[in-house]
Amino acid sequence: ASSPCLVLCGLRQFSSRIVGGTDASEGEWPWQASLQVRGNHICGGALISSQWVHLFSLSARCRLYSPSVWTVYLGKLLLNRNSPTEEVARVQHIHLHQYYDDESHDYDLALLKLDRPAYTLLTGHSRPACLPPPTHQLEPGLLCWVTGWGALREGGELASNVLQKVDVRLVSEEDCVRSYGYLVTPRMLCAGYRIGEKDACQGDSGGPLVCQEPSGRWFLAGVVSWGKGCGRPDYYGVYTRITRLTDWIKQVISNP
Repeated sequence: ASSPCLVLCGLRQFSSRIVGGTDASEGEWPWQASLQVRGNHICGGALISSQWVHLFSLSARCRLYSPSVWTVYLGKLLLNRNSPTEEVARVQHIHLHQYYDDESHDYDLALLKLDRPAYTLLTGHSRPACLPPPTHQLEPGLLCWVTGWGALREGGELASNVLQKVDVRLVSEEDCVRSYGYLVTPRMLCAGYRIGEKDACQGDSGGPLVCQEPSGRWFLAGVVSWGKGCGRPDYYGVYTRITRLTDWIKQVISNP
């Protein structure tokens, strides 16, 4: 039988800050997670399966805490208000990528396992994003979306109260290297615009960069990782390239 996650992945109930973005609607991005410590939003995440349900960035402050202090919120739109559609869970284990490099942010990825099976979470406004196969070609120019509760401008307040969304276009490896040189590795993906203005920012780390397949399903193309400033001209946002790590993700979540 098909897994409920495979059946539901990448679907949302809608047809179709982040810098330069707009307010999201309730339930619009059902895989989005807020990872909090003592009531404070620290970074974002994405629901990807029923058991290992979150990805988050090892950069910034996201990796500084032990599993027991995290609270994970799914189906949330407003940070300062509870919603009847949201789900709350604790973290049992954090699986860091063994090759993560703190200086280069290469292999900037981790998986969080909830403290209970998450099948009950796959209802209402909480659904996982699909994982792309390793062979999936991410064409430069493809229009994708990044979401999060991060700062609305560089140097601004740490978090927006309302979940933000912004469209960005995937960038070729050549253009990415033109911005950042040797800092770019094959596990990285750039997205944004040469003029800047639209980008992820502080507090968005670990959040999902999703693109839509012709079938209408959304897949996780990247995870917010790093960049120079927020929305600066000639400096794109840099994301962990999920297609290069799909096999590792599946290996981790398939082990009990």
